[in-house]
Amino acid sequence: MNPVRFNLTEQPWLPVVRMDGTRDELDLVELLTDAHLLRRILGQTPPMTAALHRLVLAFMHRAYGPASEVEWAELWRAERLPTPKVLADRFELFDAERPFLQCPAVAGVAASSAAKLVPHRAVGNNTTLFDHTTASAEVRLTPAEAARWLVTLQAYDPGGMKTPYRKDKASQAAPANAMGMVLVEGGTLKETLLLNLMPYCPDDETPRSTGVDDRPAWEAAPPGPEPDQRHPEGWTDLLTWPARRVWLVPRQIDGSTYVDRVVITPGTRLAGEPQDQEWMAAHRRSKSKKGRTTKGRSTKPTYGPWYPLRLQEHRGIWRFSQELLLAPIGSEERHWQRPLTLDHVARMVMDGVIPRHAVYTLRVFGQQLDSKGSVVQQSLEETVAMPVALLRADHPVAGPVIGRSIELANLIGSALNQMDREHRAQFKAPAAHGLDLAYWPLLSRPFDALLEALARALESGTSPVPAARGWDREVRRIATEAAVRWAEGSPRQGRNLEVAGQCYGQFIDQLNGEINACRGHLAGYIE
Repeated sequence: MNPVRFNLTEQPWLPVVRMDGTRDELDLVELLTDAHLLRRILGQTPPMTAALHRLVLAFMHRAYGPASEVEWAELWRAERLPTPKVLADRFELFDAERPFLQCPAVAGVAASSAAKLVPHRAVGNNTTLFDHTTASAEVRLTPAEAARWLVTLQAYDPGGMKTPYRKDKASQAAPANAMGMVLVEGGTLKETLLLNLMPYCPDDETPRSTGVDDRPAWEAAPPGPEPDQRHPEGWTDLLTWPARRVWLVPRQIDGSTYVDRVVITPGTRLAGEPQDQEWMAAHRRSKSKKGRTTKGRSTKPTYGPWYPLRLQEHRGIWRFSQELLLAPIGSEERHWQRPLTLDHVARMVMDGVIPRHAVYTLRVFGQQLDSKGSVVQQSLEETVAMPVALLRADHPVAGPVIGRSIELANLIGSALNQMDREHRAQFKAPAAHGLDLAYWPLLSRPFDALLEALARALESGTSPVPAARGWDREVRRIATEAAVRWAEGSPRQGRNLEVAGQCYGQFIDQLNGEINACRGHLAGYIE
């Protein structure tokens, strides 16, 4: 019998926001049965929020399935989720033989400060960019805190050198670092969880690449202490991937339990292609302008490797709305793949289970590492409006309108930078600070408005041109204001002022030309 117990299905540890905005913590079972009364799961950092959702989804798959879209619809229409049946002994955080998401075999490795569990308090080779915690610093985590950071670590721990079990120190960055994890958010936590819960039936290999041996980490035997590499057995295996071998060391202090020491060694490296197994990310691959040539005739275009879309600071994930929202149409070989969870949502819209006018939110989570993949530089979270009407595969105009709108923003962004470069070329001045910040972040909300207006037009059978014109006006306004601030941003006299005025005038001419060209292209396509 363990002297210390903390069961994740019985004791509160999951951080939630209730519908009235108050914060609370719930156990796994209560989280699901009260999900219709909750707004969202909200972790201390964006990666924690993402990792906790992945864990809860794996838990739901084993509790509910659902084995088919019919069963999914029953869960969607129900007022509340049913009480899940669980094997409570698999969720003991400090069990000696099967501790949750841990590896008892590494218990004999010298333990380090619990600060290694927390990215902004990390030590040794895993320090974050701005942290100055020392290896001797004492960090005490409650069991609930330790559980949250343990789940986050398995999904988002950076790579680099770790304490070895024997000799192997090298570790691969945990899988979620490689992508922008896409979460569809509804009006309640119940809606959110179900919108991201695909039909799950391993006997029928549903979802794709999920076989009968699929199981979450807590149902598998604890892993061996040595690092290894393998393909995932299926979706719940990937959602709870054992990227690290971990052992939490609890201690009683003044009658309360804390975790102040931890063992973290390299774990399981992920093998396989991401687009074949990760369903909560969009993927794309580059397409060459020309295909292979045979006897003077061009064949099909060639493609580069697939890679998941990732968040980029300041630029906005909305620029990839085509890849995030739309299913490729036509016979041409696809060069993007939206998150496959959205394929399921689209089918539920087409079947009338989800209202066609619904507008949800895509929340995209990411973590940026340094060039070596071993230092956390920042964590990111962005949102994009998701009118479900755009998910349908029978709107041939949606792709061109969205693609044309994003292209316009990119062209104008490039023109802004060209304005600054031409001015600097004559004065050997440094690049202007804040020009990108005065443009890209301000386009996010207007783009959401474009998506919603486009969805309304397509559903009502009216022209999408007014929606596109509204976007043009916002791009013009934001870009012009950014250019004016650039021109007025520093004292300019004489030749400097004259050249700045010339560069500004050239930018305005290019701005007008790009907008007119895009309008003509769109009008020709729609007609």
